Amino acid sequence: MRPSPFARRVAAAFTTLLLGSGLLVAATPGPAGADQTTCETGTLARQRTEVNTEVTVPQFNPSTGTLVSVSVPTQTVHLDTDAEFQNTAQSSVVFSEDMQYQFTLTSPGGLPSPAPLTGMIQRIPTTTLAPFSGTLNYMGPSAVVEPSTSRDAAAAAVSSSDPSVLAAFTGAGTVPFHVQSMISEVFNGGGGNIDFIIDTFVAATVQVCYTYAVPQVSAAPPVTAPPPPPPAAPGPQFTG
Repeated sequence: MRPSPFARRVAAAFTTLLLGSGLLVAATPGPAGADQTTCETGTLARQRTEVNTEVTVPQFNPSTGTLVSVSVPTQTVHLDTDAEFQNTAQSSVVFSEDMQYQFTLTSPGGLPSPAPLTGMIQRIPTTTLAPFSGTLNYMGPSAVVEPSTSRDAAAAAVSSSDPSVLAAFTGAGTVPFHVQSMISEVFNGGGGNIDFIIDTFVAATVQVCYTYAVPQVSAAPPVTAPPPPPPAAPGPQFTG
């Protein structure tokens, strides 16, 4: 059955009212979105060892959402070193030298800490150094030079969803990750008369990732249609 002219007028009037008022009918919201992750990075600029300092990383901004877990996928240390040795004895000597290192990385706020990073660099393999030349210049057969040597070490990833850890990592400030180095030099042979110059530097990076729940946006209130206008009053009737 076709709608009456009156029904068509009412529908047209309602459509005009909605468009003129700028109202839109809101769609039904779907389920909340999946958790999101953002990462922050702190660095320790290259400097001489030993180091016993902090690498700071920004906390999670609570206005972004609700923090559900903290992870540290990346904690790396870059070590570079070089050395020069010279025999100052009047006789030749057999000599070798190694560097041993350990870096302790301590997490803040109750987050687990990874195992220390340890290793060894062989500076000079076993070699024979000639008697002292009379000039301390780290040159000639009485001397040996270690070229620049570097190492990169990465700690195991750590994470936590413990409420106390989440609270410690939430705020507008920073959290400090502690980095401490311990370098040992091991001389073998040399007769007790080896002069040397050793330079060792370290840099570090810490990346912290925050996984958080995004607040669910409330649905817009439904639009209520205005009541239809009353029917027009009948006009005057004339009789002949």
